[in-house]
Amino acid sequence: MSFSLASVGRRPFVAFAVALATLGGAAAAHAADLPRVIRLAAPEQGSAGKSFAGAGPVSLAYASKAIEAEFEKDGVKVEWKFFKGAGPAINEALATGQLDVVFLGDLAGVIGRASGLKTRVVHAGGRGSNSYLATALGSNIQSFKDLKGKRVAVLRGTAYQLSFNRLLEDQGLTEKDVRFTNLDWPTSKAALVSKDIDATFGGSDLQLLKLAGTADIPVSTRGKGPIYGINSGTIATDDFATRYPEALTRLVKVLVRQAHAASLDEGKRNELFARFHDISGLPVALFATDFEGTILKDRYSPLLDNGFVSHYADVIDGAKKVGIIRQTFDAQAWVDPSFLNRALKELKLEGYWAPTNAAGLVAAR
Repeated sequence: MSFSLASVGRRPFVAFAVALATLGGAAAAHAADLPRVIRLAAPEQGSAGKSFAGAGPVSLAYASKAIEAEFEKDGVKVEWKFFKGAGPAINEALATGQLDVVFLGDLAGVIGRASGLKTRVVHAGGRGSNSYLATALGSNIQSFKDLKGKRVAVLRGTAYQLSFNRLLEDQGLTEKDVRFTNLDWPTSKAALVSKDIDATFGGSDLQLLKLAGTADIPVSTRGKGPIYGINSGTIATDDFATRYPEALTRLVKVLVRQAHAASLDEGKRNELFARFHDISGLPVALFATDFEGTILKDRYSPLLDNGFVSHYADVIDGAKKVGIIRQTFDAQAWVDPSFLNRALKELKLEGYWAPTNAAGLVAAR
């Protein structure tokens, strides 16, 4: 057997080339596991031209560009869209394949799923958000019972619609007993101030009208119990969750970090509210009032626990009862905790939040 110097010299080069090709293939495979862009969306709740997804971890992540920072090294672009049309507009965008992951209140997410959108809930974005009834000055509306025959605006397809129906039901009324009108949030506020309507029902931003002296707020859901509160969830399309599980886990991990940081110290509530003011353009007083009687750690629990799932099951049943949706579905089957569980394990936060029971209450601390 004979050898040539040329053949011997080529062997290390060939080995290097094979190794380089293997590494390149691995890198390409890794890149294929991540999307080129992650398309996110939330209802627009900001003021003064500022985008805001509500007083929670999602807005903190948005303002700090934490999700962008998580994927920057991978060359993954993150796109945010804020919809003034809230849940209905977001569901429409999901239906046309324009979005990957969205942050929605409970009823809006349920409506999308009940209408056939292939999605899954992967993270609890917040719990127990309050709703408010704002009334025109001089309307003499003191309770939901006084809404009979009045002109009332609620944005259909949002989480507030079901709370509104439940409060009406408590007084023996339905939507048919009021002169119901479907208006988006900015339009309903303007209509209330001009007294084109008698009342509107929605989120904490309605307190702005009271602070400005242009409306009264005789009723809110604060302290009325979990059934009247609004939960929100991080909802991913089945396609995105199946194709990009690593990306979805990392995204959830970012949100969990934000929730943890925001709830570590109850003594720093005012600092948190000041941060929300900077992000949203809304006054600190609005957040301070809205969070009265709540524990930040409970409000921001990301757990997809019994209380969270039971709440969604109740929303599904309630929405079917009043005709908001036609078809029900299994809330437990809709929830996919695998991404959250992995995120909690990697962050060593598996025992930080106490799970809630089916009634939505913390069983043990």
